[in-house]
Amino acid sequence: MKNRTERVILIHPLTWTLAGVSFLTGQFMSFFLLMLLIIIHECGHIAAALLFKWEIQSVTLLPFGGKLVIKGILDRPLKEELLVVFCGPLQHVLIGAAAFFFLKEWSYYSLLMQLNLQLLCFNLLPLWPLDGGRILFLVLAHINSFSQAMKQTLQISMAGLGVTIVITSFLFPFNLQLILVLAYTAIACIIQWKHRSILERQFWLERCKNRGASSQPPRINYVPVNIPINQLLHDLKKGKREVFIVKNSTATMGMITDVSIINQYFKKGTGTEPVSFLLEK
Repeated sequence: MKNRTERVILIHPLTWTLAGVSFLTGQFMSFFLLMLLIIIHECGHIAAALLFKWEIQSVTLLPFGGKLVIKGILDRPLKEELLVVFCGPLQHVLIGAAAFFFLKEWSYYSLLMQLNLQLLCFNLLPLWPLDGGRILFLVLAHINSFSQAMKQTLQISMAGLGVTIVITSFLFPFNLQLILVLAYTAIACIIQWKHRSILERQFWLERCKNRGASSQPPRINYVPVNIPINQLLHDLKKGKREVFIVKNSTATMGMITDVSIINQYFKKGTGTEPVSFLLEK
């Protein structure tokens, strides 16, 4: 009998807080429409993820969107992940079009369109872990290594978050939902920054386990014989298999795969030894 991963739907405490405040202040219809939009948004992500046969472990509903926990996401092909991320905001375009043609006479039409536009615009801000922040990360990961892309994404996110907090504190000083959302985003960025080295090691492990293997030919890298293993690890790119051609000043000494280098790192635990060490084994 096969073991099946249990999928869990969770509601974040911030969402319960907003629900209580909305009920007490007579804004429950706004909260209901907001959560309906968020659920449809997440269904877009989920449908695309299932299309690529991703393993979804849990979905958490937040006041501005949802958080999907997906097994083996760190080394997925960039095009797959970009499509999964994009399918969330796409739902707001479809909702807006459907409401425009079929719900114009509904008494809550204006409120629906306002919330839909706000949710779309906010989610596309280049702030981690919003959809815009994930798109930013994927663009940077196409150019740079996984490690560099994550670091740059978080730096841009924290700078952008600071600007957003300053602007919104003047424009919407008493908006509880906005305060909760920005606080959550700030905490998420800080936690991700503190754990980025752990995340990078998880990325290496996923590469070894062959999750999200790319169908494209491996990227060929020519490296000097004395380059440390850990430097090669920090240069690995997301969703791309890599092969390293080791050369000295006169000739090619051999070829090493990215998986061989990762295995050596976890076996020795340092990565300070030169890549030539693997050729001698």
